[in-house]
Amino acid sequence: MNLEDFRRQMESFRRDVDREATSLKDPYVALDQLHGLYRALSAEERGLADQVLSEWVMAEDEKLRFEALALISDFKIRSAEPALRNLARHLAGSKAPSAPYELKKIHRILDALAQP
Repeated sequence: MNLEDFRRQMESFRRDVDREATSLKDPYVALDQLHGLYRALSAEERGLADQVLSEWVMAEDEKLRFEALALISDFKIRSAEPALRNLARHLAGSKAPSAPYELKKIHRILDALAQP
């Protein structure tokens, strides 16, 4: 499977679980489902998922970005470091009220990824 096909499948899965979470009024349902999906992936599929998650890090949608950051943090996805650094640069210049808090989260994730 190529990256574009995998990206579409992952985006479709995420839309479905997001709808389910919304209907249940429980935002963590989507995150739990995404964790389950990631755990079930083969090594090759995880490589593709890691690329998609790195893309999601720069999403305008804060919920999508939150989910990507949670997965990157929980599964210690070191290949996402360049995307995290890019987001940190973006947030450092942002006037959004949430930017300082999200920037702290990015730094915590980067610090954790740097640990052996």
